[in-house]
Amino acid sequence: MKDEYIKKFYNEICNSLDGNYKIILEPKRNLKEDWIEYDQVKWDLEEELQTLVNKLLQDKTLTFEEKIIEVYKFICLKYIYDDNVLFFFRKDTSDIENIKYIAVDWYGRIVDDSWKENRKKHNRRICYEFARYYAKAINELLDGNENLEACMIGDKENTHYVVGLTGKEYSAILDLDDFNKIKDLTRLKLGLTIKGINILRDETGKLQAAVDNFNKDRLNDLLEVEKAKNDLKSKSIIKYFSKIVEILNSYNIDSQGFMEYMRSIVEAEEIEIEKVWKEVKGGPEKRYVRCLIFEFEAKMYLIDSVEQTLSQINKESLDKNIFIFNPEENEYAYYGG
Repeated sequence: MKDEYIKKFYNEICNSLDGNYKIILEPKRNLKEDWIEYDQVKWDLEEELQTLVNKLLQDKTLTFEEKIIEVYKFICLKYIYDDNVLFFFRKDTSDIENIKYIAVDWYGRIVDDSWKENRKKHNRRICYEFARYYAKAINELLDGNENLEACMIGDKENTHYVVGLTGKEYSAILDLDDFNKIKDLTRLKLGLTIKGINILRDETGKLQAAVDNFNKDRLNDLLEVEKAKNDLKSKSIIKYFSKIVEILNSYNIDSQGFMEYMRSIVEAEEIEIEKVWKEVKGGPEKRYVRCLIFEFEAKMYLIDSVEQTLSQINKESLDKNIFIFNPEENEYAYYGG
């Protein structure tokens, strides 16, 4: 029956999402459709995640739906998004009416054993890796249940991947690192609600109940941020932004989480932002992190995601050996992991 669920799920995706999508399955399956792709890498779990799955398999107090939320939470709290991958995206301007950004295959998607070994040295991962881990974990938690299956969903430009869960009772899209929003990878580190689980169908209400139960004692935003908005926003936008920087620093979140949170705050004020990449110095490998530049009242400001600061700058004086504009217009070789 799993093949039938997958076929039904693809129709649900097409009816629910804009764009062109494909479903990615683990190797050695025999379903043949033009929208099916088979992963070129075997799905495995890293040691800590495998330990959690084994523990959950023995737990008789949690429902299956609660267990997959536990895995979702674990991934969000343990890992951070590796935005270095976006530095290597290529800009395709062959059709000026439809400019595209193209992901490189070798960064986390089609990898070898040395890549996997290098990834064990840090907690940075990309969407393809998250989707592999989570789909594999869910399928192990199913423990022989043929009425559900987890797969991966990707857009046909290979720019983003998520987990799909489908079967007899419900179907859903689980996206913990939507880079158009404040990711659940960041939200859960701040103790906030889950927002990345999009339930397409839930005939029993079990999956929705598990999400609602997880969220019931959590806030949609930080109380400190709401207070800063009420106290400072009408007096001074820059002081308001500076206070948010101070608040985020108290939570010790990663550079990518800091950037995306600050981006949401600045763009909420209808201030246009410009991205610039900053090289992270002193690490074992060359790595770049996204920072933000914006103009307000004829002054330029830099939101530095590495230092997690907000400062007034002269854009032209930024060190070009550290700050890189428009990397998508060039090509850079990188195969480290």
